[in-house]
Amino acid sequence: MRTKSRILLLFLLALVGLVVLSGCNSCPSSSSGNGTGSSPGGGTVTGSTTCGSTGGGGGGGGSNIAALLYYLGSSDIQGASLNTSGTFANISPFAPATLPSSSINSMVIVNKQFLYVPIGGFSEVLGFSINQSTGALTEISGSPFVAQASDDTVTTDPAGRFLFVGGRLTPSISVYQINPSTGALSLTPGSPFQSFNVAFANSLTVDGTGNYLYVGQTFASNPIAVFSINQTTGALSEIGGSPFFLGVAVVQADPIGKYLLGVADGTGTSGDQHIYVFSINSSTGAPSPVLNSPFATVSTPFALAIHPTGNFVYPSVADSSGNVTSLEGYQLNATTGALTALSQSPFTTLPAVSNCQFDQSGAYAFCSNANGFSVLGVNANTGALSNTIPALAAPSNFPFAATD
Repeated sequence: MRTKSRILLLFLLALVGLVVLSGCNSCPSSSSGNGTGSSPGGGTVTGSTTCGSTGGGGGGGGSNIAALLYYLGSSDIQGASLNTSGTFANISPFAPATLPSSSINSMVIVNKQFLYVPIGGFSEVLGFSINQSTGALTEISGSPFVAQASDDTVTTDPAGRFLFVGGRLTPSISVYQINPSTGALSLTPGSPFQSFNVAFANSLTVDGTGNYLYVGQTFASNPIAVFSINQTTGALSEIGGSPFFLGVAVVQADPIGKYLLGVADGTGTSGDQHIYVFSINSSTGAPSPVLNSPFATVSTPFALAIHPTGNFVYPSVADSSGNVTSLEGYQLNATTGALTALSQSPFTTLPAVSNCQFDQSGAYAFCSNANGFSVLGVNANTGALSNTIPALAAPSNFPFAATD
């Protein structure tokens, strides 16, 4: 079983061009399994008959790669791929990217081209370019880039222009401009940005328009700070009325830019069985509860994954002991922000997984399980989930980042 402290290190893992999960510092344990079901198009996905394993082959193959996943190994970054024939395995051959420490909390992929990993305690952010044909990683010239000592949480804006880095012990936020050609980072003038209202910056999310940064602060009793983002430099300015006491610690913005969603904590032990939904004022960035918020869940949510269409929300949930239970799913009403449970929710026929991330197309969700990673097919019309592709066994399942 995974320990709760392992996944509260989660949450700001990010998909390229998608809303990122906002980070946590620990998380519940989880169990695994495999099931069958329909592919997003309604047909059956045929996978390999054995699970991939660390060091195994089958994940390479050049142009047959459908999606890539990178995850923390033993003080390095390992690579895996889902190929077009339905095989999910470690990339082979693959040269792991060496890290100065295995104590990392998050990583993010930007524009399918660059992978960034903040190293808490080392005052640096590592950057790698991604070979989209082979999955190979090459360290970006100038990497590692200077950061604050406790920076360990990272996210980006939807357009991939800026990198925002905070941390569990960080009362300020580092902002970098991303060179679109090389991936090199340059600190935005005035960075790091500080506020009397920020004690921790461990849950970061940018709204779908790229105009506002929302900062969760470990505990639901702490307020959510909101910053406007300078569209030229990435510089941060706290908005009027910030911070907002919303009763949540972990926040996630929808990809459309209309709503901010939150849960009470990232451990699954709060006992608060609700998802909170807030409407975002497009002119000011201020969040306000939508009608009937918060919305009840079956178990206690600790992480949120929002589908790229913005239509569906999948909370990772835990039981009263903090153990991961079946994934839940809800439809997000684009007009009102209301959440309605999907007909199959909770997805009890699927493996118990958590911290899911979508590929950019939204056809697949990559999720942590007790022994590695599972791939779920997503029906874009109904939000139904399926699991026909054998899981990937891995020594570590967090943090990770995925892209198609």
